[in-house]
Amino acid sequence: MVLVAAWIGSSASLAAESNVEMEECLAQGKILKGGEELIGLTKPLKVEVECGDREQTAVFKSLDIHKQGLYTLANGRQVFNFSDCFEYERAAYLLDQELGLNMVPVAALRTYRGQDGVLVAWIPDAVHQDRVTRTFSGPETASMTRQLSIVHMFDSLIYNTDRRPPNTLVNESTAKVYMIDHTQSFREKKELQEEFLQGRVWLPEETYARLRAIDKERLDELIGDLTTRGQRKMMLARRDLIIEKIDRDRQEHGDEKVFVSPGK
Repeated sequence: MVLVAAWIGSSASLAAESNVEMEECLAQGKILKGGEELIGLTKPLKVEVECGDREQTAVFKSLDIHKQGLYTLANGRQVFNFSDCFEYERAAYLLDQELGLNMVPVAALRTYRGQDGVLVAWIPDAVHQDRVTRTFSGPETASMTRQLSIVHMFDSLIYNTDRRPPNTLVNESTAKVYMIDHTQSFREKKELQEEFLQGRVWLPEETYARLRAIDKERLDELIGDLTTRGQRKMMLARRDLIIEKIDRDRQEHGDEKVFVSPGK
């Protein structure tokens, strides 16, 4: 999906309480106006939500497609058991928070104009990865490389099949990277994606610990209402493979090279 403007969730500088407040706003706030259709295959709508004494721009998505068997996409590519589901935005956000990444937009389930869907927070301080206009410094470039390593890890964890430059955002002032559009995720596949397997791993040690701590019970509690049992089973299998990949890189490069925060 390609959007006209950049929309992102909370930045790493925002406290967890801010995310909670944003969730409450998106889930319960009055939708004041909106309905502007953005460019994209899923036809998302840009809306304004009342959040106390301010208004919050958000994107409403309601597409919910599930096709069993072999399915042909608009571009001619064939996939097995295709799904494109708004609920995956909420699931991706919850997993992002569980891992302490703060790279996925705040997303809350919502009904709008009689349609069930999800509202995703919009903050305009970023551009699509392929529309960056400034030249970053050496440290900023290194930071972005480490952040993109986390992007590839997260995409393998949830098996997101739609990571394209328009679905990765960059704040040109801070070199902060954000991930958007996760409606084509949670495929029932056990293998990891090549983008993750072929690259070095950089991630905070806390993220590694949180990743290891996720078990079936926690996953059922976190996203059990948003995904199927089969999807969660395959995600746990991929999590184990991700841990194996990280541990291989730890052996090859050393913990001090692998466990590095993106900003370091």
